[in-house]
This record gives sequence, structure tokens and C-alpha cells, in this order.
Amino acid sequence: MYYLKGHVITEGKIMTDRFVEVTGDTITYIGDQKRHSNWDVFDVADGYICPGLIDIHIHGVGGFDFMDHASAFTEITERLPKRGVTSLLATSRTGALNDIEALLQAARARIVSQDSKVAQLLGVHLEGPWISQHFSGAQPKHYIRPLTWSDVERVIEPFKDVISMITLAPEEVDDPTIISYLSREGINVSAGHTRATIDEIEAAIDHGLKLTTHTFNAMSPIHHRNPGTAAAALYYDALTCEVIADGLHVHPKVIDLLYKNKGKERMMLISDSTGYDHLEDGQYYFREKHIVKKGNTVTLDNGTLAGSAITLDKGLKYIVENCSVPLEDAVYMATEGPLNALGLSHLKKGRITEGYLADIIMLDVDLNLKKTIIKGEVVYSAEV
Repeated sequence: MYYLKGHVITEGKIMTDRFVEVTGDTITYIGDQKRHSNWDVFDVADGYICPGLIDIHIHGVGGFDFMDHASAFTEITERLPKRGVTSLLATSRTGALNDIEALLQAARARIVSQDSKVAQLLGVHLEGPWISQHFSGAQPKHYIRPLTWSDVERVIEPFKDVISMITLAPEEVDDPTIISYLSREGINVSAGHTRATIDEIEAAIDHGLKLTTHTFNAMSPIHHRNPGTAAAALYYDALTCEVIADGLHVHPKVIDLLYKNKGKERMMLISDSTGYDHLEDGQYYFREKHIVKKGNTVTLDNGTLAGSAITLDKGLKYIVENCSVPLEDAVYMATEGPLNALGLSHLKKGRITEGYLADIIMLDVDLNLKKTIIKGEVVYSAEV
């Protein structure tokens, strides 16, 4: 039982100088005075109290990738609170179907028995292998395949309880009613690594397409005569768009353009962290790929971007400091917004609201992480 004190950011608003009361694992009061004078207070001075960050597109961190082995789930979820991430979707990379099945098995086991002191696994985001050879990015081409009913029956149907999101190329789906089926089953379908035209995206929306993956990257571009998926992301209100805010994947003015078109409700901040954040600058061979690390840039040896080397706390700081996005909207895009887009608002996460789980971060005035709280327990403190 304790209080947090600072400026509260929630639901796209800032409430100045508030006390947040935490009892057990729950937020029990927000106000301008304490209700219990003898309870401890964690004061962030002129800093901010925000919901814990929710990363729906993250492959790994600190050298670990979810597809390495089952123990990677422990390594990654233990590290993420130090980056302000309290919940996540474990994201696959394109691979053999048996490797994807192994990931899903490990995720199911993790969800059943996860430790309350680490970042909480909400489900799995399958990024491939049902994508386009033409926009494969850093995904290994020899595993890419069209999505057929056979793959649905083998991989997706047995793990409907675990899969929250699938990134696919709509033009590579063998039967468009597959997208309708996934949508009916509560699996969120996102267009990514795709060369779909704007008309093909519109048809996919009619079948239940809801999202775009790392918008502007690995997709058919905006062209005034042949508009592709990037143009569709801007045009269709039905689409909610992921964006990597690291200054490398998308120019800050293009992030501004997306924000002006979509607003906070239709944008989601993601890290797309590939787990290479720990590396010194240099050349490496990992997971069937030759990669080059230089600062925050991770590329294949041919210069193709290979995911990011940032975590979501750094993306939040970047978009506020370099784009025309207010802090309160940026926080929404990294917390409540993704949950709403994925139909997970019933989890009572992502907001500083009475009755919600006390998954909370505290930031100083410069947006540096000071504390992470998961289910009411302080699991990371910068002072220690």
C-alpha cells in the first residue's frame, strides 16, 4: 500500500500534481490529496506517472529472440521492465512451420505460469511466413510461403488461444475468406511485408483486415498513380498503424503526416526490437543472417534494415522530442491504444484508472525511466 506522486498521463490527458494510490495489485484512487497519511509516497517531482508500456511488436532484447528457445521468454520478459515495458506480444520471425509451432507451444506454457514480477505476455504476434517475397525485408526468403487453409489447420487453428495478431501479405493469401475466418476467431490481421495495391487492401479490409505493420517499411509505397499499402494506411480510417519511432525507419515528418491523418486512436508505437541492442558496433552472423550494427542501426550486409535496436521507452522519447506528437498522445499510442486496437481493453491495463491493474511507469521530466511497477510491485528502480 503506497502512493505515487507526479503528473498523471492517461487516456490521452495529463492531470497535474496527483496522488495515485496502489493497494495490492490495483489502482484504488487518483486525487490531489492522500487518503492515508501514513502510507509511503514515491514522488517523481515534475515527472510523470504513466501506464506501463505495451509492445505488440517485439522479437527480443539483450541478445535473446523469442524463437531461439523456450528459455528466451524468461530472459526477455525479465529485461523489459528495465525499459518500461510491462506487457507485450511475443513476435515471431519468418521461419519453418515447426519452429513457429515451437514458439507457440512455449508461449502457451509461459502464459499459464508467468511470474508476476516480469513483463506480462499477452499472446503472440506471428510476423510471417505468409508474406511477400518482394518485400521480405530482413526475413529469410526461403521460408516465405502463401497462406493456405492447410497452414491454417496446422498452425493457426490449434493455437487460436495464443495468437493475438498475424502480419501477412493480403495478396499472398490463397483464399481471402481466410482473413474473414481469422477475424471471426478474434485474431487481428495486419498488412505487412506486402506489395498489395490500395484496391487489394480495400478488399482485405472488407474481410476483416484491421492493422498495418511497421507502417511505410516493407510495403508497397505511396505513388500518385499506383498507390500501395502505405497509401492505404493513410487513406482508410479502418486501419490502425504501427510505427517505429527511432529516426531511422521513418522520417520524423512522415511520422507527423501519419499522426495528422490517423490521430492517436489509429497509431501504435512499437519497438520492433530484434534483440541486437546489446551489441557493440560491428559485423555479426546471427540466426541465418549477416548483420551490421552501427549505433541504433541494424542492417543486413546489403544495407537492408533488420528491425530496430531500440526499446519502446526510447521510441516514446523520440516521437515526443522529434515529431509533432504531444506527450499525452504518445503515451496513449504505447499503452491504451494498442490494447483497444487488438480488442484487449478488458484486461484492465493501459490506463491509470481506479480498478485497473497497477502496471505503471514513472518518468522524469526528460522522459527517462525512473520506476517500473507490475501488478503493484516495484520491479525496477533507476535509483537502485
